[in-house]
Amino acid sequence: MARADGLIEPEPLRAVPAKKVYPSLQWSPLRVMNPWQKFAVLVAYVLGARILGWILTLVLPVPAQVIVFEILWDAALIAMARSFRGYGEPMLPKRAWWRLTARPRAGWWLALLWFVAFASQFTSPFSVTMTVHNVSSLILGLAFLNSSIRLTAQQRHPQI
Repeated sequence: MARADGLIEPEPLRAVPAKKVYPSLQWSPLRVMNPWQKFAVLVAYVLGARILGWILTLVLPVPAQVIVFEILWDAALIAMARSFRGYGEPMLPKRAWWRLTARPRAGWWLALLWFVAFASQFTSPFSVTMTVHNVSSLILGLAFLNSSIRLTAQQRHPQI
């Protein structure tokens, strides 16, 4: 924009966005805030599931394997979701029992992912193992959906 003397106003300096600084990993109780540490925990989760599946094939028949595996898989996933904290979220106080994500949008996407997994399993032939997977996917989808609905309501109406 030109001034009366013909000179152009200099553009204001833009503030350099501050780099996010995450606290270190806390082991007891487990709290993970750094995205790279979250990725490492997810990799360990998948590797642990592979090892657990391999061990269960040696010990249990197939229907029992699936049931035990799904129960342990879901429990580990819920524990992991409750241990991950969002940027700026306090580390020490426990989350509400229903809260699985730091922000509602993440929960909406995760709920959608689990509902797609639930729906896609209807394309394969019926089996007992697929029924266990279906129930597991539905429960996880509903848990993330419940979390996002409550977080959205809390953001819109903080007094609730």
